[in-house]
Amino acid sequence: MQESLRKFGFNILLLALVLTVIGYGLFLFLIPGSYFPLFPLVPFFLFAVTIIVHIYLVRASKNDARKFTGRYLGAMGLKIFIYIVFMVLFLVLEMEHAIPFLVSFLVSYAAFTLVEIISILKYLKRPQ
Repeated sequence: MQESLRKFGFNILLLALVLTVIGYGLFLFLIPGSYFPLFPLVPFFLFAVTIIVHIYLVRASKNDARKFTGRYLGAMGLKIFIYIVFMVLFLVLEMEHAIPFLVSFLVSYAAFTLVEIISILKYLKRPQ
């Protein structure tokens, strides 16, 4: 389990760094007027939430397998709620950067969700 968590943590940290560098490059060269100073917060906030939820799901999979689906759905619901609160707070504080923030958030969210789903499916399919 520790090796799996370490590998997942490394992968999503790498993803956060790559998204930050690519996003910064896009803002710098393609759409310089749209850059907002809190942009690096977006991928690293998603990184923090994703790693916490993944650790919870890996631990939940160790217990009763029949309860895993309910715990998975609950964790995803809580995660979406946290994301909505984050977006609302950001938009209240930084309304002038709403569109670049939302686009960067959605792209980052899609990337993190894809990596998380692939990782948890691989973890659950591994031989016991």
